[in-house]
Amino acid sequence: MEIRRIVYAGTLAAVLAAVPLLVPAAAHGRPAAAPAGSGAAHARPAAAPGSGAAHARPAALPVSRMEAILGADGDVTHGVLGVEPVRSDLHVRGGAAQVRFVPDFGIHHDLYFQPLPGGRALFNGDIAVRAAEIPRALDAMLSRGLEVQAEHQHLYDLEPMVWFLHLRGTGQPLALARAVRAVLDATATPLPQHRAAHPATTLPAAELGRILHGDATVGDDGVVTVVVPRTDRIVLGGVPVSPDLNVSTNVEFQPLPGGRAAVLPDFSMTSAEIRPVLTTLRRSGWEIGCLYNQETAEHPQLYFSHAFATGDPVALARQIREAVAHTAVP
Repeated sequence: MEIRRIVYAGTLAAVLAAVPLLVPAAAHGRPAAAPAGSGAAHARPAAAPGSGAAHARPAALPVSRMEAILGADGDVTHGVLGVEPVRSDLHVRGGAAQVRFVPDFGIHHDLYFQPLPGGRALFNGDIAVRAAEIPRALDAMLSRGLEVQAEHQHLYDLEPMVWFLHLRGTGQPLALARAVRAVLDATATPLPQHRAAHPATTLPAAELGRILHGDATVGDDGVVTVVVPRTDRIVLGGVPVSPDLNVSTNVEFQPLPGGRAAVLPDFSMTSAEIRPVLTTLRRSGWEIGCLYNQETAEHPQLYFSHAFATGDPVALARQIREAVAHTAVP
């Protein structure tokens, strides 16, 4: 059971060379990142962790067993397991252009597990829910000992509206996976699910990664995701975390007819970074969907803002790069 995505390496290798690893690189049988444009299949892009080397190196996560519990395939990046089940049961339109969102384009759960010393793990993530699912999902989180961190929407004009609940927990990896699965079961998410073995896209994925100074992955329905890792030290619940643990800027590009794209960046910012980022976006006419914090017990406190636009993907990527350059990124 293995998700495979095409990865186009950007400038992330320079970050990895400059920052010591927090956790060991656990490849889970996946090959190393391919050179830009090579088309080799790989897992999610590697990213630099947010702290110095740990005194006790944690053991690799039991990935296959966790995937089986969660009912979805995942990817491992420097020891961090990421699983992103999609809400294929939801048929969503959004933005001023009322674009039909494919499930991989912003309508999915984000579940990330970082190994800790002593055979434990830190989980951080969010789930996509309909309004009617919120009470059941919250009850499942609370009854399983998970921390409820945030509840909000990402865009203000989705139809139907989709809400996002952020949650966190620490414990034995399989027990954490079971707790998260109980939360997923409180929704109508179709499980189990598997991703395409060799996804393709009409978008210039390698070029988008180069512009944004991140690594581009190609997922289902041709959606290109570029993760731009934070380079500062982030501590969550007293634990220094990897930038792969859902705390970095990521940008999703959905192909549209005529070589155009719908683009959904999710900016990760400190309080001092908010104003310059949003000013830059509004100057280029971006729709700003929200502004919120998604983690509790976090230092420094991060804030997140989702924006939306349609148009030429390369031109939009350059506008995003101008905005994200105001944050702590490569």
